[in-house]
Amino acid sequence: MTTTHRSDVVVIGGGPAGSTVSSFLAMQGHDVTVLERAIFPRDHVGESLLPFCYGIFDELGVLQEMSERYVRKPGVRFLDTDDTTSTTYCFHHKIDGPHALSFQVLRSEFDEMLLQNSERLGVTVHQGFKAENVDLEVGDGVAVDAIDRDGARHRFEARFVIDASGRETFLANRMNTKTAHKELARTALSSHWSGAKYEGGLQEGMIQIVYTGGEKQGWIWVIPLGNDRLSVGVVMNTAYFRAQRTAIRERGIKEWQQALYDQELAEPAFTRHILEGATQMWPIQYNGDYSYFCHEKWGERFALVGDASAFIDPIFSSGVYLAMNSGRLLARAVHVRLEKGEDAGAQAMEDTYEQILGAYGLVDTLIRLFYTPDAINYAQLGTAADAFEDYDHYANAMSLQHFLLAGDFFEQSNKYREFLTKFRDPKMFRKYKSFVIDRDDFRAFKSCDMPHDKIFNPKLAEWERVRAERGI
Repeated sequence: MTTTHRSDVVVIGGGPAGSTVSSFLAMQGHDVTVLERAIFPRDHVGESLLPFCYGIFDELGVLQEMSERYVRKPGVRFLDTDDTTSTTYCFHHKIDGPHALSFQVLRSEFDEMLLQNSERLGVTVHQGFKAENVDLEVGDGVAVDAIDRDGARHRFEARFVIDASGRETFLANRMNTKTAHKELARTALSSHWSGAKYEGGLQEGMIQIVYTGGEKQGWIWVIPLGNDRLSVGVVMNTAYFRAQRTAIRERGIKEWQQALYDQELAEPAFTRHILEGATQMWPIQYNGDYSYFCHEKWGERFALVGDASAFIDPIFSSGVYLAMNSGRLLARAVHVRLEKGEDAGAQAMEDTYEQILGAYGLVDTLIRLFYTPDAINYAQLGTAADAFEDYDHYANAMSLQHFLLAGDFFEQSNKYREFLTKFRDPKMFRKYKSFVIDRDDFRAFKSCDMPHDKIFNPKLAEWERVRAERGI
């Protein structure tokens, strides 16, 4: 027997994109249902957030809770493999006010918090409900068929459906509109650690990005998530990953993922040093060949948002912000569609996705530059003054760093594209160099000078006890 449910909007997926679009729609007076196949909390990567998330948290009403639960993030530090060269980027160089401090979050708990907030705002949430089929032409609406954890079947009818299913890409798979970014093929292995040394900016809450280079064409992230908890992940070219997997298996090692992870962390001086004597808390989490793009973003009765729409490399910690701000913008367009009809809704959708695609396109361009062999090395920015004269080698990527790391993608994407085009003129580069690159505080800055209690809130210890009790 199938149970039928009705609402204005059905959202498939309860991650940051799904909870955000649901919350904003509920705040606009709509009856919203979320179908989440997992039972939260559930593990997920993507723990480092951008400053531009701050305003969204404020609108959702979770900012105070965020400030108590999570480590604050004042900036980013890039390091070379040998740890002899590094450059620190502090957000307050660009941003004034409290939102210059972003957050480092435990994603399992963070995602659960956002979904619970959606319920507080009036969203109906069904966890453990797996969407199986969708019909986009049921009378004047849609229908989603789902099965719950007990095997019971349910039909959810609505006027509109939003796919926020993440990498499951529920609708795109069924419409055959998903294309892999083969040139950005990367694989990530990650886990959490305790007992590590908090040095090199970790004691200030900064994410560390360690270049690995060469045939690996990758990087390592190190993120402080608490007083004694680091997220450490290795990203590598998938071709390199597969070659190493084969070599390790041929040595008769069954736990090849762990062996590869350990091998890669032992090479850079920074990770080798800070993890000496530390304890790995979790089994390896694997994410492979994760970059893709879904071509059909919206239609008369459906829309894709977040990772269900596209996923690009996490090098600049852009994923959660792209997902949440896309959800916020999409909620406005869907509201127009529901309140003013198809014509007005279509125009709102077109305008919204033009802005969303502009943001994703800008980040995609920046990521491709990061992986370009002759692009600038961000770790060397603060110390490679002589190399700045080599315009062809450094100009493109040098023009990006002052806004990229903060997350100014949506409102400014066209402006920055125009800026990058003009920046091909060496005169423009020299002007920028004198204004930004040659500032003593920019080149020599090693610390963001943040008090420990401002980064590691004393209430963090209470939350860490709760996490330990819950096993997360």
